[in-house]
Amino acid sequence: MKIKYFWNYKFLGLSLLVILLGIGSPLQAIDLPGKIDKSNCAQYKDLLVPSLYRAVERGDFVITPGKINFNYKYDDKFLAVSAKNAGKYDVTPKGDLIDKATGKYPFDIYGMPFPNLDTKDPKAGSKIIWNFNMARYRFLSSRDYVRIMWINKNEGEERYADGYDTRLYMTGRPPDQRINNPDKVQQYEFQRVLEPMSLKGTNTMAYIFINPDDEDKSFAYVPAIRRIRQTGSTTRSDPYMGSDSWLDMNYGWGGKDNKMTWKYVGEKTILVPFNSPNKLQAQDNPDGSIKRAYPFSGRHVKLGYEEPNWKGAKWAPMDITYVPRKVWIVEQMPKDPYYNWGLHINYIDQETYNIWYKEVFERSGDFRTWLLLICNYQVSPSGKDNTLDFDMQIFIDEKARHATCVARGPYPIQGLYFPAKEVDPSLFNTSNFLLLSK
Repeated sequence: MKIKYFWNYKFLGLSLLVILLGIGSPLQAIDLPGKIDKSNCAQYKDLLVPSLYRAVERGDFVITPGKINFNYKYDDKFLAVSAKNAGKYDVTPKGDLIDKATGKYPFDIYGMPFPNLDTKDPKAGSKIIWNFNMARYRFLSSRDYVRIMWINKNEGEERYADGYDTRLYMTGRPPDQRINNPDKVQQYEFQRVLEPMSLKGTNTMAYIFINPDDEDKSFAYVPAIRRIRQTGSTTRSDPYMGSDSWLDMNYGWGGKDNKMTWKYVGEKTILVPFNSPNKLQAQDNPDGSIKRAYPFSGRHVKLGYEEPNWKGAKWAPMDITYVPRKVWIVEQMPKDPYYNWGLHINYIDQETYNIWYKEVFERSGDFRTWLLLICNYQVSPSGKDNTLDFDMQIFIDEKARHATCVARGPYPIQGLYFPAKEVDPSLFNTSNFLLLSK
């Protein structure tokens, strides 16, 4: 979509930000004010996704445009490996990734499978998501102390849950980090709730399988009966512990690709949220993992309810720099009639494949929920970066006027790139799940 340029004379007393954007050359300059709010948002509507525009229009959000002082991209080694994948892979009509030479899933794949994406390809939507998947799987595994906050429109935080989220990616790993995978698992997940005491032990675990015919497995520990309950795969679209989010929404998409139909529908330039304009330095750990740095002093990205003079939505993020990025717009539609939601619209970074925003509709077609992910950029001394990772996800239910924030912060145990010796499939068996749930 073509960017429109506007002059707003009341901002002439202020210095306008000249922001360079684009992938490759030539770069395009856009003049933006120091603030976009309900008084001037109509002039910058093309730079805001529809849900964010409506939030700014009614005064829920105020946008502070700026620029980032780094080149937000993957490291050169990962890009070089991805470039070598050109022409090797394809996507089946069902949405499964295959090696063209064998017609089977490529267990040894590393790097993005479609480095030279053609948006005219009918499979472009699926290929974009597979690039997103493999970019995320390069993290090997992650372990995070997470705070989930239920936020209402009046008081702010009404309740919370703290605990660990551990993920192990079994595919998309570099050659020296591959794990024997006889069960053909794509990823393992474990959500362990530690506080408050009223929720402690309300844990979930999932196996997402590669084989399209293998039904994914989900488990939940119910403290009231002290038993594990196996649940169906569609429960991943159920509200997580009564929140405004669900498990398939992690990173913007954490489910199984062939459960959806994917369609590329266009591209545009939009403003996306960074919580620091500067590159940060992550810490290398002796085991090869990295510990993230955070550009804030509190437990999480500051929210509106924590700012005394803030008049907007209680869940609006504070101290955020919104930067123009080129995105692809990709629709996804659940194939399963029992899936709780209908159309999803994803706004996906053309260079890094971040899902910056997601808009979700009910099966009736009514708009219901939107998601924004807030990121920073950091690199460890060894060169490992966190591109595509996030510090906070904010899920906003526009019908209920309620939000859930999933926040990471500077806790002792957290990080990316945990090797197999630190996080392996044995951590995700039902015996260990039961032990850690009691």
